[in-house]
Amino acid sequence: MRISTAGLYQQSLGALLKRQSDLAKTQQELTTGNKLTRAADDPSGAAQAQRLDHAVAALDDYARSSDLVENRLRLQEDALTAAGDILNRARELTVQANTAGVSDPDRKLIAAEVRHLRSSLLSVANRGDGNDRALFAGQRDGVVPFTDTAGVVSYAGDDGRNRVDIAPDVALADTDPGSEIFLRPLTGDGVIRATAAAANTGAGVLGETRVTNSTTWAMRDLRLQFTSASTWQVVDSASLVVGSGTYVPGDAISAGGVTTRLSGTPAAGDSFTMAPAPRQDVFATLEKLADALEAPATTSTQRAGLSNALAGTLSDLATAQDHFLGFRASTGARLATIASTAENRGAMDLSLRSTLSGLRDVDYAEASTRLSLQMTAIEAAQRTMVRVQSLSLFDKI
Repeated sequence: MRISTAGLYQQSLGALLKRQSDLAKTQQELTTGNKLTRAADDPSGAAQAQRLDHAVAALDDYARSSDLVENRLRLQEDALTAAGDILNRARELTVQANTAGVSDPDRKLIAAEVRHLRSSLLSVANRGDGNDRALFAGQRDGVVPFTDTAGVVSYAGDDGRNRVDIAPDVALADTDPGSEIFLRPLTGDGVIRATAAAANTGAGVLGETRVTNSTTWAMRDLRLQFTSASTWQVVDSASLVVGSGTYVPGDAISAGGVTTRLSGTPAAGDSFTMAPAPRQDVFATLEKLADALEAPATTSTQRAGLSNALAGTLSDLATAQDHFLGFRASTGARLATIASTAENRGAMDLSLRSTLSGLRDVDYAEASTRLSLQMTAIEAAQRTMVRVQSLSLFDKI
């Protein structure tokens, strides 16, 4: 078989160009650290690397969302702690005001501090997260959640909760709506609440009221009324008498599945209501406390009314504190979820990046050795081509 001189030259040139191309590719890999510079080099590996890139980017997005939610939840926890401290101080002031020997002027000073506490609680309820978003406005942005108008607090947020994805298949609730936290705590002991009628003329003072038989009570409104200064009866909302007896100060009065204690000297016609504990916003609780402290308490009837108001407020504040503690526990549970999810997300990210590195990153030791071999091959090809070019038949003549 004859090989023309032009064919020989073309073959040598093609081999040299191929080696130069391989050398350039290896040099590019060493420079960029990426061996998948072109999808054509490894179509399957390039496609898999792209999918892994998307997965890593998604994990980064989850991490940013998680950090944002964690910041807001920690701020919520701080706010709930501050709110609990405010209510605790209000309870201390209530006990102090209900102590014998405290004068009307002293109670007015206590009322002034209660109003200051109420203002502080309103500021806590309107806290932001540092990103121009209120903590307790639900799903609404750009609003001040709570506004006080003539002693009545209104809510401009909504009852929604944002759910944020913090990991694949893991969504977490953002901060709780202020309507649930500040406007809807139960009163009394959380089950039942007893109140004295405003029109009472005697000096009867309510003590502990509790449900002893929930089936018998059946969440009915009951009214304890005095038919005389020494006799009582309990009627339900249909005016059906469910119990009666003789009044002895300090003794338990039980009827309709409910037990209460009274002290003092009620007058004929006085009444006390025992009903399922309603919900009442904490701002109204503090407002009523301040109003009660500012009212005069010079007669026995007024002093009994003050004692009943303060005793009821103590129960309301204790239940509101438990209400806040429930939200704090929920917040802590969500923060724990964020922490555990962050660990899982970190492990997943490490695994993905390790796999991605195996697909795409250059093995510098192998690439350097390959580069050295390719350079040697090019030098050999160049020398061969020079030898071929120098061949001539005239050298044989």
